[in-house]
Amino acid sequence: MGDYAEYTVQERKPAQKRMATQTLPKAQLVTTGSEPYHAPESTAPAWLWVLPLVGAILTPGLWWTTADWPFAFRPDLIGTMTLFVGIAATTVLAVLSSGFRWRIRWSLGVTTAVVIAGFQWRMFTIAGESVAEATGISLIADVIPILLAGALLWLTVRLAQDWQFALITGVAMMVAVTWMALANIALVAPAPGPLSIEHAEPGSPDVVLVVLDGYARADWLEDEYGFDNRSFLEGLESRGFAIASAATPNYGYTYASVSTMLNLDYVFTTGEVSDDERHKMRAALTGATGLIPLFKEAGYEITYLENAWGGSQCGSVVDWCVRDGLTERSLWNLGQMTILAPILRTIRPDPFNSVSEAQLESLGGVLAAPHEEGKPRFTFAHVLMPHTPLLLDAECNRHGQDELRRWGAEEGELLAARRLNYVEQTRCVNSKVLDAIDSLLSANPDALVMITGDHGPGSTLDVNLPLDQLPEATIQERMKTLGAYRLPGCSSSVRKSLTPVNGTRILTNCALGTNLAPLSDLNRWADLDGEGYVTDITSRLIN
Repeated sequence: MGDYAEYTVQERKPAQKRMATQTLPKAQLVTTGSEPYHAPESTAPAWLWVLPLVGAILTPGLWWTTADWPFAFRPDLIGTMTLFVGIAATTVLAVLSSGFRWRIRWSLGVTTAVVIAGFQWRMFTIAGESVAEATGISLIADVIPILLAGALLWLTVRLAQDWQFALITGVAMMVAVTWMALANIALVAPAPGPLSIEHAEPGSPDVVLVVLDGYARADWLEDEYGFDNRSFLEGLESRGFAIASAATPNYGYTYASVSTMLNLDYVFTTGEVSDDERHKMRAALTGATGLIPLFKEAGYEITYLENAWGGSQCGSVVDWCVRDGLTERSLWNLGQMTILAPILRTIRPDPFNSVSEAQLESLGGVLAAPHEEGKPRFTFAHVLMPHTPLLLDAECNRHGQDELRRWGAEEGELLAARRLNYVEQTRCVNSKVLDAIDSLLSANPDALVMITGDHGPGSTLDVNLPLDQLPEATIQERMKTLGAYRLPGCSSSVRKSLTPVNGTRILTNCALGTNLAPLSDLNRWADLDGEGYVTDITSRLIN
């Protein structure tokens, strides 16, 4: 019996030792006395694991604003998006590290991969689309993103404890962040020298510039859409407005049209777009040059209503920046970078216009708000309506299944349905604008107001086609827009064919006593993205 017991003990001890050796994880658990000791997972410093995670958190916001080229850096949007990604990353890291602090570096590595796969899904889909285009196999576009994300997670789990993983991912993420940050830094042109301006005295009239994005001219709405917009125009006239009944925009796209209004001069000449012109555009849009600093110098309080468009940003001269929907924009942008983007677009409207809903609701209150120390106020409001998406009916209630309708190249019933939605959204905008003007005039009856479209609608516009391939009707529609001016004492300056760049010059002359000479009313077609070529089409327009 004693021999047997001695035999079994001697045999079991080696077996237990072998079993322990075989099941140890890479970070070996070694028993020294009664206290467990975890061997270090790597001799590399911990900051190598922190760098890639920090880069993964910063990249989504920078990536999104890079897509907004050629517009200016958006620190408010980047900061808000980074905050949300940081919260998500911290939550994942806490879950992975809970109870396993000795695995913190492994947790950092896996969290990095999860954040990249979760908030940079668009990078994976771009890779899939590129491979599918090269091979001609469309199915690959859906397969490649899943394979890449899976490979990244597999690699992370395998190598996250090794310094090579931290070094490679750390360097890669920092290079990506640096490149995107540099790409987002928008240099702006210096402000011009001062003009001869009469300093505004307390009690001077408020000045308001409202740009209604994609608002069509009345004759085009009646002839092509079957909509009589006379009640809105008559409502404006009863409030002291003169209507430029043959108004045309200076450019066919927002970035060129709005920047030219604010610059008080043409930003883009004909021919290839230059870096200097892009710098001038960003300067005007952010209030660094042109109309806004002139009013600032004259003693006006500057109010600027931001929107979800990339070119909309309060500059340093703005006194009151109205940022509706910053959180909503941030969450929407993040959602578009994840695998949930198609679902999000179905259940939630694009903030491109939902933010403008809030703008329309708040516009009257902003215009009638008390002034700072009795100063007159200059307000710039670029409202992204009635531009698509066509979300609202005439009573400003959201459409159901039609809420995400956008313009396309379709014809027949689908085009007619979309145009009807545009008319309904226009009627909503009309009522909100008249209410806002009433609020303004009740507080400042002598206010000067310019209401203009930046371009007409694009019901048949294919943005991928060059100018020479666009139907003439498409060009005519895009270049016929609203123009309305309330300029007490200066109304005689409003011509029927007045273009916005001359409209802002007249507005400035009337308010500040400047003597800006009228420019030639020119119409130009610029490419969509601030690149490419600008063509003069003035002679083609039929007024």
